Amino acid sequence: MAEGKLIRDGFDATVVVLMALGAVVFIEPAPFDLLIILLLPVALLLRRLAIPSYGGFALVVVTLFLLANVVSLIPAREIDVALRFGAITVYLVVAWVFTLGVAGKQGERGTRLVMFGWTWGAVMTTAVAIASYFGLLPFAEQLAYQGRLNALFKDANVLGAYLVAPAVWSASRLVSLERGSRLPWALALVVCGLGILLSYSRGAWISLSVAMLVFFGLRMVGYGSRRSRLMTLLAVPVAAVLLAVALDRMVEIGVVQDMLEQRFGPQAYDVDRFATQAEAIEVAAQRPFGIGPGQSERTFTRAAHNTYIRGFVENGYVGGLALAGLMLSSLAVALWVALSSREPRRQVAMAVVAASLMAVCIESVVIDTVHWRHMWILAALAWTPALRPRAQTDALSRARS
Repeated sequence: MAEGKLIRDGFDATVVVLMALGAVVFIEPAPFDLLIILLLPVALLLRRLAIPSYGGFALVVVTLFLLANVVSLIPAREIDVALRFGAITVYLVVAWVFTLGVAGKQGERGTRLVMFGWTWGAVMTTAVAIASYFGLLPFAEQLAYQGRLNALFKDANVLGAYLVAPAVWSASRLVSLERGSRLPWALALVVCGLGILLSYSRGAWISLSVAMLVFFGLRMVGYGSRRSRLMTLLAVPVAAVLLAVALDRMVEIGVVQDMLEQRFGPQAYDVDRFATQAEAIEVAAQRPFGIGPGQSERTFTRAAHNTYIRGFVENGYVGGLALAGLMLSSLAVALWVALSSREPRRQVAMAVVAASLMAVCIESVVIDTVHWRHMWILAALAWTPALRPRAQTDALSRARS
């Protein structure tokens, strides 16, 4: 399936546009939010969504997480904050259901649609932001606030994390055995790599390293032909050289050097961050039903900066276990498929999802990711099922009848 033939109809095109709009989130509600709310009932009416047969566990833990959010509203000190925070969580679950439905209906092809839109939306907005950062466009104050690239995000840290999956997807296209030019994907990889560098997010730097290592490891260990493994071995130095050359050019620029020296050193808030996490753990142990959605910033000096701790302290034991259960079970499923699938395209797609989700799960130890849209999208794509060819399905139906 060549990339040019990926989009077949209006719904597929809408999914690509929707995911591209995920890079435009400096306003609330974001265009992505509005479109997905409008698109969900249409997709249900047209029967373009399907829940994967083995996605029942994910539905159960997500339902438990939502119920825990409702129960934890009772002890919340600031109910207006709790309701707003909880409403955003409910919306993100809607986005998760939609993405899960697209993947469940179309299998690996649905994952490709999502990642295609995600990647090129990220590349276009990040390229404009990079140009602005270096004075080629007059939007530096908006797209690179305080010297850190944030593009059309509110936070540079979120932009950096958001670009990790498109970077890995672009790398996967370089090792693909499918026909087509690899130059656009090489450029996409460089743009995403530069965007992650210029976000000056330490978490994003680590996430990119982890995701790339996991992806290439899964490609080498998982099922695949000798040719595909050879392509992967060849692509590793190519991808490394592309990123190294681009990053080396950037590091030679004075303003970039200054920011890197500043960000590589310990930050003043690091001590407070870990102290807050310890305090939050103590409170969580004493409050089995939680303190309420969005109450961490009102209860502690600063946010917990740990998704798992935040789940437990705000939504109680059940909510914390459900959130961690969703993230880790999604990662486990994606890893298993990437290692065991004998469908080459599905194996590659799930290797990208598993690698990107691994990075998110690790970064979630030092930052709050519960309201990151891309975390929920990856958690949905992890459950992408294998779809039998129609001829095989018809033959099985005839045999059973």
